[in-house]
Amino acid sequence: MTNTHERNTTYSVRISIADGEGWTAYNRFWLQDVPPGETGRDAAVIGSKDMGPVPKVPKIYVDEFTPIVDQR
Repeated sequence: MTNTHERNTTYSVRISIADGEGWTAYNRFWLQDVPPGETGRDAAVIGSKDMGPVPKVPKIYVDEFTPIVDQR
């Protein structure tokens, strides 16, 4: 996530992965205090082997995107 604001910004992003047939997994990422013009990154495994096989053609969705600009 590239910060296009003039102040440090924290981003709350919820991502889901689905197959269109009932398999859905999701995770929320907090990219904290990303400086102006810089890029914040995070990585995670979404899902588990208890959920069954991973979709062959996954659909990836951004369910929620909230920038929280530093007011200081």
